[in-house]
Amino acid sequence: MKYIWKTIWFIQALAARLIPMVLFFIVHAAGEVYTYNWDPLKLLEFKQIPALFDSYLYLYGALGLIIVILFFMNLPIIARVMTIGIIGSQILFFFQKWNIYIYDLKDVDPYYDFYMRILISIVVGFILQVMWRLIKSWTRKLIYYITVKTSAKKRGVKSPKAPMGKLKSIKKN
Repeated sequence: MKYIWKTIWFIQALAARLIPMVLFFIVHAAGEVYTYNWDPLKLLEFKQIPALFDSYLYLYGALGLIIVILFFMNLPIIARVMTIGIIGSQILFFFQKWNIYIYDLKDVDPYYDFYMRILISIVVGFILQVMWRLIKSWTRKLIYYITVKTSAKKRGVKSPKAPMGKLKSIKKN
């Protein structure tokens, strides 16, 4: 029975961690419909959906797989920041494509900003994850130091500086 529950837990955890990848596809589909690049009725035919996404299918699939791996590696801050950053960059990407469509801007390339925002979200997530671990480590050390110091005061133990001073005076004599 133990192995059945572990299998169910693993399947549930994997499905929960695939949610960001599904969100990437939903946001991209909404953005393409918003910028009048896709016919919304084509989304009802499941066989045409992979053809509609084209190369974005691989991009969002790879990013979703990276996020799943990060969650299972116990690096949730990187995964969450990446998810928010990718969805935010998608939204800004489609707003920029909309402006290009409305104002007939031929010289503007929205793809560079789109990919740079994704890269920046990965870097920011990594920095926040490292900072979080450092803060947790320093906090534990500080709590330990304070606990040792207060317990020594309660027991009436002198600070370590006094015995060292006595040792120095003994060696001189």
